[in-house]
Amino acid sequence: MTSRIALLCVPATAALRTGRFPANTALDLPDPADLAGLPTLRDPLLAMIGGDSPRVSRSPAPVARATAEALGLEAAADAELREVDYGKWTGQSLKDVAASAPDALAAWLADPAMAGHGGESLLAVASRAARWIDACAPGPTLAVTHASVICALVVHARGAPARAATRLDIAPLTLTTLTGQPGGWRVSTVAVPIQPGG
Repeated sequence: MTSRIALLCVPATAALRTGRFPANTALDLPDPADLAGLPTLRDPLLAMIGGDSPRVSRSPAPVARATAEALGLEAAADAELREVDYGKWTGQSLKDVAASAPDALAAWLADPAMAGHGGESLLAVASRAARWIDACAPGPTLAVTHASVICALVVHARGAPARAATRLDIAPLTLTTLTGQPGGWRVSTVAVPIQPGG
């Protein structure tokens, strides 16, 4: 039996809107306005993923918890779905990192094994994302997670190099779906808005 995996990207946070690497602070909470319409989307979202009682997992991040709660879903926190550990760049703006450590930033984007910032490499993120999806049981699963993890999962499903994840854009509050089983994943949809007009 195949698995149907629906990946819901968390809403934008103040950190994202200001171009900062996430830091699990107040800047990493969703705007209440982004959550306001989610309760009405619960049933259509469940219908999109093919079942009214999928397994639901989420990143341990507060933004993922708040998103699942706003949808009225009980979701188990799963560390494999966590945001990238950006090491010493955590909480800094991309602009500041580009100015203070341009070579390190360029190397991190170009070399998937690079973790010179003291956090995770893209290969490490890809590895844990692959572990997570390959362990999913048959049937529908909904995961509330971050764009970085969704990019890694799409790249894994397509059999592309980890570096390809830097060439994908996954917008907040979009749904990406994968179907298949370990060793045979297919990308069904990528970054479909879940809100009307989104």
